[in-house]
Amino acid sequence: MIEAQEQAGAAKVRHSAAAYFTFQGVAVIAWWAALYWFPSARQYFLLERTSETSLLAFWLADISFLGIGSLATAWLCYQNRAYRRIAAWFVAGAVGYAAVYCFTYAFFADIGWLGVILMLPAMIWSGVFAVGLSFETAMFRKAKNSTTSWIVTKTLSQIVVVWTIILVGLPYLITAVESKLGISHLHFPFQKPISAILFVGLSSIGVYAAYIMSKVGRGTPLPLDHAHKLVVSGPYRFVRNPMAVSGVGQGLMVALFLGSPLVAVYALMGSAIWQFIFRPLEEDDLAVRFGGEYEEYRRNVKCWITRATPYQIDGTADSSNSIGSSLGRM
Repeated sequence: MIEAQEQAGAAKVRHSAAAYFTFQGVAVIAWWAALYWFPSARQYFLLERTSETSLLAFWLADISFLGIGSLATAWLCYQNRAYRRIAAWFVAGAVGYAAVYCFTYAFFADIGWLGVILMLPAMIWSGVFAVGLSFETAMFRKAKNSTTSWIVTKTLSQIVVVWTIILVGLPYLITAVESKLGISHLHFPFQKPISAILFVGLSSIGVYAAYIMSKVGRGTPLPLDHAHKLVVSGPYRFVRNPMAVSGVGQGLMVALFLGSPLVAVYALMGSAIWQFIFRPLEEDDLAVRFGGEYEEYRRNVKCWITRATPYQIDGTADSSNSIGSSLGRM
């Protein structure tokens, strides 16, 4: 029974990977077909202002490694073949190399930014699916037993590093690319104060949820340093994944603050990655470790939509209404 539950999440990831790599393979081949049949479209993707040579030199590698390679990976995922992981990493490496090369070339030549915008999401999705297919049921591991203060310190350190990268560094790069493409930004009265206030509120929810995870669950948000106990306290009484909800909201508020449409797309793409890759693996891991208690919680508390009233499990050590809870009635 446990093995079947563990494999359920892995199967969901494989099916999502098969769908994505099918889409990517077809899209790559269709893109090159469009450039062949409609030469006027090439001007939007040129890497040199006066020549098509650098652009067209990619066609064989793109169709072979990214187009056919993605379709082969999709088939291996669909058939649950052992080589699906190798194939996924091969495609991820190929698209990653091409994306970084195009970004570097565009940075120096100041041309070809539209191609960069299309390549970077493919690099991210391919890489994340390769990770998901590689780890599958081995992705989640309990945190080592230690003091509460050390667990909270680790959690806060993770928050500082991750938020700096995904909420500051990457949006900065995205807006720099937007300026190269001439994409206009959104502007309206009180835009920055409104987005800043909402960002602080959403961040507070994320920090509070991470603190509860550390104090009650005895683990961190990092999958390889996961909680020992099922947490149904604090914001977890209202929504199953308050940190994910907070993270998506933060990304959208950063997009609103900057007035950036591409940052908004980036934030929504992050939510889709979590929804279709990491959530199935995490939830099946929780079902294996906590059994009926988690299944009951999952039936009553939604993943993205908050409850109007708090959910409680009587008598559990981490329940918000348990006498033995270190948090008491919250």
